[in-house]
Amino acid sequence: MAGWNLSNANYPGADLSSANLRAVKAHSARFDGANATNIDLRKADLIGASFAGTNLDGALINGANMSGANLSGAFMRGARLKGATFAGCTMNDVLATNSVATRADFSAANLTDASFAGADLTDAIFDNAVLSGATLSGANVAGASFRDVRFIGANLVGMTAFDQADFEGACGSRETLVPAGLALVDCDAELVGGN
Repeated sequence: MAGWNLSNANYPGADLSSANLRAVKAHSARFDGANATNIDLRKADLIGASFAGTNLDGALINGANMSGANLSGAFMRGARLKGATFAGCTMNDVLATNSVATRADFSAANLTDASFAGADLTDAIFDNAVLSGATLSGANVAGASFRDVRFIGANLVGMTAFDQADFEGACGSRETLVPAGLALVDCDAELVGGN
């Protein structure tokens, strides 16, 4: 199926484990609830596709364009997301623990309650994303950009290399957990953390 045009196709609940969909074009295709563990989606064009509740554990998504896709409740543990684009995606409740998302673009994505615990987010872009209730504990954020991100109720404790990341305009709340040395402004312009 590598290189095929699967736009508007429907594969809900399908078994796509270890399938080779490298460089496919699948605009607005539906893969909801599919088993896509270890799937190869490198350089795929998946604009507006839906992977709600899909198991993408161990998936290869390097260089893919998933702008505007729906990944709500998807499992992406240990997935490879290097250089992939998730701009404007709906990714609430995504479980992307221990994923490798270096240079990935999550600009303006909804990542409410998402977990990137232990992930490699080096040079990733989260500008204008919503990370309310998200977990980034143990994530490496060296060179990452979190400009104008809302971290309301997020857990950032244990996040590493945050001193090399850009938090300009980012804010949190009283419930936001931050590592020592990181200060975020809340909606009332009061500092959160900063010890």
